[in-house]
Amino acid sequence: MHPELFLQDFCPYCQRVRIVLLHKNIPHQAIQIGPSNRPPWFAEVSPSGTVPALRDGALRIFDSSVITEYLNDISGGDMLPADPGQRAMCRSWINHSGNCQGLFSRLVLAADETEFSAVRVQLIDSLEKMEQGPLSREIPGLAGERLSLVDVAMAPLFTRLAHLETLQAVLPNMGLERVKGWSTRLLNDPAVLASIPENFPELFQRFLTAKAPRGFLLNRGGPD
Repeated sequence: MHPELFLQDFCPYCQRVRIVLLHKNIPHQAIQIGPSNRPPWFAEVSPSGTVPALRDGALRIFDSSVITEYLNDISGGDMLPADPGQRAMCRSWINHSGNCQGLFSRLVLAADETEFSAVRVQLIDSLEKMEQGPLSREIPGLAGERLSLVDVAMAPLFTRLAHLETLQAVLPNMGLERVKGWSTRLLNDPAVLASIPENFPELFQRFLTAKAPRGFLLNRGGPD
């Protein structure tokens, strides 16, 4: 029986798992779980009630970082470096990518332009840490020779930044060249492309309407 992935289409953490499944060509069944009225049995798969969650036979796993590393381990393990120190370094940047994703969520839900601009500065600062940190050195798992779990962790953010950039400039016109090159590489990766729902702009619009109906982005027109 194939692993079952419980997900929501717009969730960035679910997109991480889908990228690994697609990149590794792992047969699986994707099951949509809505944000409300989740069935009682789902607590057996994800005690926190969150997605993504994976059921693989008797195994139940939740949290995207844990799931993606498990999928990598059972399919060759080549998405993280073999050296323990380098693996730990990559895990640190995976954690940092979660902080970046959290800032992006705050950005798009900002109530007004002042809040939007303040969070934008924080997001750029977080990306600058990657520009001057791992992207400035040839670190295995970030050198671009193959898709890594650090790439997987950042791809959903780059997906959303690329869409937002058509609405409101986020990244500065100058600087962050390594981050921009990284984004371009990932957004052209076949597994990343296949992980993005065709109706992504519509899903983005629904998210804003549900979470920030009076927020800055919707007040200035919102996504098409």
